[in-house]
Amino acid sequence: MMHLRAHGMDDVEDLVLAACLEEQCIESQCEGSRAPWMYSLFKGTPAYPRFVDAIVAAVPHSLRDTDGDHLRQLAGLMAGDGDLQAAAALRSFVWTQDFSGGALIGAGELTKIDGMPAVVEMARRLGTVLQQDAEASVDSLGSLIEDVLSFDAVVAELKRLAASDEAVAAYSANQANLYAFYARYDHAYAARVAGEPKRVQRFMRKNPVEVILAAASCTSSGRYQFQKFGRLASKEDLDRVLEHLQLESDPQACENLLHVFSSGTLIRLDDRVWELANHSSPGVRQAAETAMSCFSDPRLRELARQRVGDPAFSFKSAWELERFHLNFEPGDETLILAALERQSVDGEDAYKLCYYAVQLCTEARSPALAGVALWVYRTSPCTICRRHAVEMLLEWDCLPAHIATECRYDASDELRALMHKAF
Repeated sequence: MMHLRAHGMDDVEDLVLAACLEEQCIESQCEGSRAPWMYSLFKGTPAYPRFVDAIVAAVPHSLRDTDGDHLRQLAGLMAGDGDLQAAAALRSFVWTQDFSGGALIGAGELTKIDGMPAVVEMARRLGTVLQQDAEASVDSLGSLIEDVLSFDAVVAELKRLAASDEAVAAYSANQANLYAFYARYDHAYAARVAGEPKRVQRFMRKNPVEVILAAASCTSSGRYQFQKFGRLASKEDLDRVLEHLQLESDPQACENLLHVFSSGTLIRLDDRVWELANHSSPGVRQAAETAMSCFSDPRLRELARQRVGDPAFSFKSAWELERFHLNFEPGDETLILAALERQSVDGEDAYKLCYYAVQLCTEARSPALAGVALWVYRTSPCTICRRHAVEMLLEWDCLPAHIATECRYDASDELRALMHKAF
């Protein structure tokens, strides 16, 4: 964006076009659509004709995936600004689909440019499918309008037309049944939430501590039973489990008993639990380490330093950074940053490391981690991770001026808004 403002499309036109044809987000459902930002890069530029030709040529082959959604959103933005070629491509893409295929791709973009008439025609065609097969799966009304139109207004219009149009009537009846089902589900969920205290009582009556201790040695026992008991048990019951663990030698029983403490319910960092964290069984080791994760302790800090400082540390073991959340001390950042900087990663592999690195910054909240936050900003392909890194740098009053400038043009709406508010 900064380059385009200063120099135009020179030397970067192919790069920008490639980013239009292939979604750059790691997870667009979380990060939000990047299409409006991408559109602003070429809108009104001499390169626009090339971009619209390429995007329109790709739309007919787009799928219901992130790249396809991105393409159609770009075409919709161009169509909304009066581009007849883009509008025609979207209309053709939607109307030539087999409406009996379940998912109607591009419906929302079509609604944005053609409004209520498009929704009515889509409802009519979907209703025709239902007339032929009452059990057919068709797209919901919410998917057709995507918050472009008032849901109640569309329902009212379809109800009005249903009196004289059997296909529209079939779709309206189908949707009425669907949303009635949703309402029943919501009611059932509310009833389930209201009944949770009674279910807790039943579980504890059925699973007193004696049962849990006996079940630990049963190979058929599932971890959920022990985890749920651990969340609900009294301090006295948790003490009994910990006492039993002191004498238990069977690996499976040890692992099950450790699952009792998987939700941060371990009362103290017991020597026996520490011993089991070095057990030969991977399951026992992991369960013991999970049980200890809620503590701040010099031994845990040293374990974190060993794991992250290990030459084998990589994106596959990025979660090891969590060990520092409660055990970080100034000076550890040198080891952590060295471990991160020796990684040669991109894409999702980089995201895994950046996710845990920025979580460490936000949990430990130590200005000593500014270098780690800067590494995240430079490395992460995720706008959310970069925004969190910038938030930490702002909190620590060490955001470099050049990054502050870059952030004003970032693909993330939220990061741009943050910079507007901060400066």
